[in-house]
Amino acid sequence: MKRTLKAGVSTSLLVALMLSAACSNSNNQGSGESPKNSAANNAAATATAAPAEKPDPYSKMPELVEFTTGNTISTEVNMPAGESFENNDVQKWFEENLNVKPKLAWTTSDQNFAFEQKVNLLIAANTIPDVLTINVEPNGLNILSKLVKAGMVEDLTQVYNDYASPYLRDSMKLGGDDVFDPVTFDGKLYAIPSLSDIETAIPVVWTRKDWLDQAGLQEPQTLDDVETALKAFKAMGKSGQLPTQQNIYNSDTASFDFVFGAYNSYPGQWIKGDDGSIVYGSIQPQVKDALARLAKWYSEGLVAKDFMMNDSNKAVEAVAKGSAGIFDGSWWAPWYPLPDSVKNDHNAVWQDTVLKGEDGIAHARGYGKIRSFVVIKKGFKHPEAIMKVLNVAQDANAKKLDWYNKLTFEAGGKYTDAKMGLLPVSISAKNPHEISNRYKDIMAVLNGEKDVSTAEPETQAQVKTIQTYQAAADPFADMALWSGANNFYVGAAGLSKNPVQQTLPAFIGTTDLMQKKKTALDDLEKQTFLEIITGKKTVDDFDSFVTKWKSMGGDEITAEVNTIASK
Repeated sequence: MKRTLKAGVSTSLLVALMLSAACSNSNNQGSGESPKNSAANNAAATATAAPAEKPDPYSKMPELVEFTTGNTISTEVNMPAGESFENNDVQKWFEENLNVKPKLAWTTSDQNFAFEQKVNLLIAANTIPDVLTINVEPNGLNILSKLVKAGMVEDLTQVYNDYASPYLRDSMKLGGDDVFDPVTFDGKLYAIPSLSDIETAIPVVWTRKDWLDQAGLQEPQTLDDVETALKAFKAMGKSGQLPTQQNIYNSDTASFDFVFGAYNSYPGQWIKGDDGSIVYGSIQPQVKDALARLAKWYSEGLVAKDFMMNDSNKAVEAVAKGSAGIFDGSWWAPWYPLPDSVKNDHNAVWQDTVLKGEDGIAHARGYGKIRSFVVIKKGFKHPEAIMKVLNVAQDANAKKLDWYNKLTFEAGGKYTDAKMGLLPVSISAKNPHEISNRYKDIMAVLNGEKDVSTAEPETQAQVKTIQTYQAAADPFADMALWSGANNFYVGAAGLSKNPVQQTLPAFIGTTDLMQKKKTALDDLEKQTFLEIITGKKTVDDFDSFVTKWKSMGGDEITAEVNTIASK
């Protein structure tokens, strides 16, 4: 899918573009090493300037380049005394080696989409910082569209072509030929994307094995098993309620995603329908079945009466306090929220799996091809400096940098337990099935089936962490080590217990009609779903909701989505 901005083009500009395109027919077509439609820009540049020395993607800037940015700050941040995002050893490395330095213009909470709300306000005021990293979900591509239409962000086509490192280019290819399409407008690249680990979207059910053992139960495999376990925990004098938050789907922690997935339903996501067209997941009949199950659980007290008042942090307090034995999370829950649980109760043993659906198949939602993206403010003097930072960030996120691993990943590292992004600005491009592939690679090494020296740097780093943890005299002395080891050894294992059938978005982004009508439709949907779950409306009211959603503009948006996707 390519996006087109509605803007007039002068005759002289059109002629120039046609000439540039004609000159570019033999240059870089189909190479896959640069964003689509950028060959014309390269050809035009070469026609007017003598060949310059090839830019170095890792060279130090001749003068200090400072840039402003905004960030989310979690309540879990644990930085060394006196240090911060702007003042730490990672930032010092970038200043000393690239001559690039970030300045934090503002921060927001990581809850309830506070960052996106802040960015929208800044767009309206035309006061965005120099560099921003924006998540695609829930409305990131809508934000990007606004920034481009307002002329507030740089065209990064040439910067990427000139300065992206070979490793970053090769990594981007893992996303396929169309990976740049969502951030390309009129053939120009306006953002550098991070590729999704699509499996990170898979909701897993975490359960306390020690409680299951006491109850004489096996690890839950179905929704019925979850219900049985919750009731058994309650009979044991423990909480029989699911930690749940107000964002009931498409959330990494403490949502009902696993319930919707069990019914092969995907609310809030545009998916392929039975006839091959794109349909909106929230109005499909399977969602009604999932809501019926949730209404039953709510009426039986298996869901807290006031769950809609919780954010994810509030919801998982029960996990930390040892009053909840089951919750919906992600495979990376050993980093959050499980450390507090095990720290407070060393007997807590957690395990995870993807539930089998009502049809016996484990279904799960997935992310689109890109998870987030980086934009640079229009007029920023040195966008190439940011591209160099992104090259190093890609190397760092792939565990290719020993100095970075020792500081932020390995046991005893100064920032291993910081729970905060320390790179000045970051992207990560990996295989979409990175998690399960990495897990298999790690286990092959641990089981003696593969020599660790032949494994990729990230596998080697993960194996070292697991082996260090297994050799520790006190497994709870270093909780960062506990998290790092159990993240793959236990968390990623849950993705492999049942073969998972993922449904990926058939369309991501926004349309003109969405910008006008989607807010009202989303409000209608949220209110209806919550009222059905809490018993204020019956499950059959779902049918009335679908009819109303269609009449309020849903059908028009669906038609628009299909038209755009077919181009």
